[in-house]
Amino acid sequence: MKLFAGIVSLFCGAVIYLLFRSKQLLGFALLRRIGVESWVDKLRSAVDHSSIPNPIIYSLPGGLWSLGYILIIDWLFGNQTLAKRRAWAVIIPLFGVGSEVLQGFGILPGTYDFWDLIFYAVPYILYLVFK
Repeated sequence: MKLFAGIVSLFCGAVIYLLFRSKQLLGFALLRRIGVESWVDKLRSAVDHSSIPNPIIYSLPGGLWSLGYILIIDWLFGNQTLAKRRAWAVIIPLFGVGSEVLQGFGILPGTYDFWDLIFYAVPYILYLVFK
């Protein structure tokens, strides 16, 4: 069940990214290269972009990818100690939170976003609470 939930989480994050984010992003170059850009364009034109809040479009995908990673790691390392699973599970959330903090201080390029920080951190916090 963890593996399935992890894959669904990764997939949902990718769908939000593909449907609502700028086509100038790197992922869209890959779509062009593999020849499915027109298919994605049809899906994008069928979706109303105007009513979706920015944190859902710009921050939720990262949170879903963080959650998917945590679930898959917990499944992969299910026979290891809880301490080892937690140590492996924190890697992506830590990089996400860390990059946001470093953006906030101007150390990394990019735009600091409070919602990105929250969406990266919450899956791991919930993992700690429920494990």
